Formats: sequence, C-alpha cells, structure tokens
Amino acid sequence: LRPLPVTTETTVSFAPSTPCSQSFFTPAAPVTPRPLPAGYAFVPFGGTQAEISDWLTVCAAGLLPNTDAHWFEDSIRNYPDLDSARDLFFVTDAGGARIATSAAVRHADGTGYIHMVGALPACRGKGIGHAMLAHALEELQARACPVVTLTTDDHRLAAIKTYLDAGFRPVLRYDPDSDMRARWDAVIAALGYEPVAYLQET
Repeated sequence: LRPLPVTTETTVSFAPSTPCSQSFFTPAAPVTPRPLPAGYAFVPFGGTQAEISDWLTVCAAGLLPNTDAHWFEDSIRNYPDLDSARDLFFVTDAGGARIATSAAVRHADGTGYIHMVGALPACRGKGIGHAMLAHALEELQARACPVVTLTTDDHRLAAIKTYLDAGFRPVLRYDPDSDMRARWDAVIAALGYEPVAYLQET
C-alpha cells in the first residue's frame, strides 16, 4: 500500500476473488463521539461461560453459521494479539441483556483491527453500530494505533454505510484481473452515495 496520509480519512478494499473488504483508518484527529441510545451500555468481557454463550448467539445472527463453541476459540481466544479481557466488549440493553459485540485489537506491529462486529437483529437500526465503531476507534486511538483496519462483506450494506459515515474510504487492491472497482461502484450506488475517492494499492 502507499503510505496513508495522516488524516481521519479511511479506506476500504474488496479482495479480488472473495466477498471481503478491508478498511483502513488513520486516527490523527479525535474520533467523533457516537453515544449509545438511552438505556444501553458498553460492558467489557468478563470471561464467564454465559458471556461466551451470548457472544456466540449474537455472532450467529449474521457473522457465524452456528453457535458451536469452537468459533469463540478460533475467533477470540486464538486470534493473534487479542486479549479478550482488554479488547472484547458487549453492548447491553436496559435489562442487562448482551445484544451486540465487537473487539478492538492492537496488533504487535501497532496496527489496530476492528474484529467480529455483530448485533442481534432486534437492536439494529438504532445507531448501536455507529456507537460501537466510535467506541472501538477511541480505544485504539488511545493505544496509539496509527492505522486501524477491518473486514466486512460487500452485501453488508448497513455495515459499510457505518464505516463510510465514519470516514472510511475504499482501497482497491492491485490486481489487473480484479473486479473490485465494479463491486465498489455497485455498493456506493446501492447506498445512494455520491462517488467516493478510492485509494489504489501499488
């Protein structure tokens, strides 16, 4: 990649032959606060089996194919540089139920990563995704991460809208046979956004 400018502008890229995109965020300025709706709260992961079960339930509502326990081992306990007590958090509703989750990971090279962002369907559309992203970015900015990355799927228009609204911008990976530009054009059009500048890998 070309060096990213030191701005709050961010980037996203679809891998050429997979449904994933990758985003970059350079947090040189304070993150715009996005508070949770009234009654909701951020709660750190405490390591209990009940929390693991709730994490699996939330993530199976869109990120994972089922609630098999190995997904927590693979995605959290065995994920490089992830400390679940520090990095993993939930959003709880007014009744204390865990209804959304994300992790903010600082890798050994200093790069931040937004990992496993999920929410139960009933709580979507309330601004919780925006608030979780801002919370994670604030955490990673506090840990002096010069760049933050994330991945998502090109059919997740609501998530991509959240990332674009936070300042993320698409990155096109260098591959002469890639269809990423066409895919990104389609995503931007589907969202009803004006064309955005893409960052090109070299």
